[in-house]
Amino acid sequence: MMKQKIGSILLIGFFCVYSIQVKAQNMLNPEDFGVIMNNSKFDNSVAFQKAIDSAAITGATIFVKPGYIKFEQTIVVKSGVTIIGSGRGSTPNQTPYNGTIFWYTGTAAAMQVSGSNVVLNNFTIYDKTSKATDGLVIKASSNLVESFSLTNVLIFGFVNGTALHFLAENHGGIAYSSFYDVRIRHAKIGISITPDGTSFINSNSFYHGVISGGAFDVCLKVEGGNHNIFYGTIIEPYTSTYGHVWVEKGQIIGELIRIESVRLPKETPVIKLEKNSFDCSFTGTYTGGLIVNEGKNNTLTLSH
Repeated sequence: MMKQKIGSILLIGFFCVYSIQVKAQNMLNPEDFGVIMNNSKFDNSVAFQKAIDSAAITGATIFVKPGYIKFEQTIVVKSGVTIIGSGRGSTPNQTPYNGTIFWYTGTAAAMQVSGSNVVLNNFTIYDKTSKATDGLVIKASSNLVESFSLTNVLIFGFVNGTALHFLAENHGGIAYSSFYDVRIRHAKIGISITPDGTSFINSNSFYHGVISGGAFDVCLKVEGGNHNIFYGTIIEPYTSTYGHVWVEKGQIIGELIRIESVRLPKETPVIKLEKNSFDCSFTGTYTGGLIVNEGKNNTLTLSH
């Protein structure tokens, strides 16, 4: 009996060691590809892209330790790639200084997802110079982007662009993707959903998440798509130029959301649903203000 117990313990130990070795083999360290962390003068664009390209081929996960990675060019995340950071840092309402930070200094998009089955988790995307057009853009151009997962990510400081941008064009589509506890802090546009006339952005789900801070023209702008659902999302900027939620065309659904509009001018809509909007519905709470509903929409049962 004792020999059997010892044998079982040794067997369990073997499988534990084997499991750790397999996980280690499936983890990529971006520094092995030439990335230099915590260096404000070095552009890591090429080196980090090499790590992504390798992960796309092998199926490995990129793990990024605490610190910042400066880059000047758009990082393109391809199908099947997983990037996991070491946290969003300890200061959600100030300029991040710890955790894992992708520190962008360019004028285009900081990061672009261009394929399906991508997982991004546990880091901050930061616009260092406030000149970028986008923080994270999910771009489907003549292709389908689906089953993308974004979790525990802070998108910070994109005051001259869009923090989280859904862009479908040239018969492209974005669908079946999930967003968990995504924090957007200080941006010109918080979330933008923009399919062209040949494309679709449908059936994506947002769980909790917060849009807050300053510099907003619009917190959530929708120019098409349908059945994009926001569960428990909180929208509470200081104020916004054109309104907190603006649907020019298409449909969104807000369930148990909270919209803060105390500082919004009385003539500016909290929610604006234009005539080409349809089947939009909102439940939850807001602090009052103007709601414009010009489309064929459902319930607007927000209490205050």
